[in-house]
Amino acid sequence: MNIPFCGPTYNAVSPNLNCSRSINLYPEIAPEGSKSRMAMIGTPGTILLTIAGGKIIRGMHVFNGLLYVTAGSGLYSVSPSGAVSASLGTLASSAGRVGMKDNGLSVSGIAGVGGNQLMITDGYNGYIYYTAGTQAGTFLTVSGNGWPGNPTSLEFLDGYFIIAVAGSMSVFASNLYDGTTWNALSTSPVSGATDIVQTVINYAQQLWIIKQWTMEVWYDTGTSPAQGFPFSRESGAVIDFGTPAPWSAVRGGNSFFFLATVRNNDGGELVGAVQVTGYTPQISTPPAIVFQWNQYVSISDAFGYCYSENGHTFYVLTFPSANATWAYDMDTKMWHERSTWTGSPYAIGRHVGNCYAFFNGMHVVGDYGNGNIYQMKSGIYQDNGQPLVSVRTAQVLFDKNDQREISIPRLIVDMEMGVGGGATLSWSKDGGHTWSNEHPGSMGMMGQYYGRMAWRKLGRFQYGFIPRITISDPCKRIILGAYAEVNS
Repeated sequence: MNIPFCGPTYNAVSPNLNCSRSINLYPEIAPEGSKSRMAMIGTPGTILLTIAGGKIIRGMHVFNGLLYVTAGSGLYSVSPSGAVSASLGTLASSAGRVGMKDNGLSVSGIAGVGGNQLMITDGYNGYIYYTAGTQAGTFLTVSGNGWPGNPTSLEFLDGYFIIAVAGSMSVFASNLYDGTTWNALSTSPVSGATDIVQTVINYAQQLWIIKQWTMEVWYDTGTSPAQGFPFSRESGAVIDFGTPAPWSAVRGGNSFFFLATVRNNDGGELVGAVQVTGYTPQISTPPAIVFQWNQYVSISDAFGYCYSENGHTFYVLTFPSANATWAYDMDTKMWHERSTWTGSPYAIGRHVGNCYAFFNGMHVVGDYGNGNIYQMKSGIYQDNGQPLVSVRTAQVLFDKNDQREISIPRLIVDMEMGVGGGATLSWSKDGGHTWSNEHPGSMGMMGQYYGRMAWRKLGRFQYGFIPRITISDPCKRIILGAYAEVNS
């Protein structure tokens, strides 16, 4: 009989209810008439692209054909060939996330368009690096009476750099195409509610200001920074979702996402990840996953990025304190988990990517532990030479009629064969609390496309049978489903 096998991660409040997990595998829905309506596809691996500075990669930004990288306290550029520059400037801090935005290239003969500036914020200061023009190569720290300091987020919209400031209900804007000048009048309180501004994001050419429990939508009024803040709130545009995690807010796939909280009597309550399309926020996280996130020691340091590959757009959300990475597929509306090998014995943890950029036709991520920059790509079946481990824990199989004990003489897992690797099967008899030893199976020698992965005489199961497949060999992994002989 065909048994339920493919699907998303859905770790319920109790594993006895549902302990299905997809680690480094994501579901893909096939059209009617396919052999299987759902398959599990392996997530991309990584290969080393270059090393920048030898320190933790804190942020990356593509501007004028170069990848600019903040590694430790240094700013570097990476060419399309992978060549890394000498240090372009030094930040006062060496750890923590950074914001990086540019205000475009100036155009000869056209005044007031583009500033040739890359801006970096690190929570303490703002920095400007001139990438072109007469000041090319200049690196400076932003200062002056209008500069508020302590920027927690950075955005660019309609010629202005815009920042939020730690512990403030206000937002601030630079002069037009000039991140070195901040007028003391170019600020505004965000006062639709009394919570603190967490982050700002440019979406649909409007300024979305996300606070602790609410968010507001602002538009460009054309006001000069010398006369006041250039943006004003849309009438009635105060929405009852906020965020505890400023770096979780990112654009992608004609939407933007963030980890969301709503106000309750005691403060904020986590509701999961929210996807905003148009003016409509939709919770994209099922209760079982929200429960898992609520168990984390901290969620305020969560950060996200979006990327698209092979027809799927993913929102990748990492919780550093919890050592966990989750990914939401906008196309299937399902979640899976991502993990990078950190040594024996294998344990599920966070993904190596600490930041993301699309550079020179490649998806690139920076390492959270060193200065490595990787290309992230489907068809790569290792993580920088280490095993890329994929795990699928399926739904429980049990006698739905009268809960009788079942026996399983044979289990077949339908996979793409002839890929030159192997997989192991383990199972749980007690609702996912404990697991059997690993039992190996072959996925066929290269080019040996016939055959099947089968395990026999698995035993008797009084409380149900939960199969788990693990693949760590450097090979293609496509799972189509599973079949079992089941006797009561």
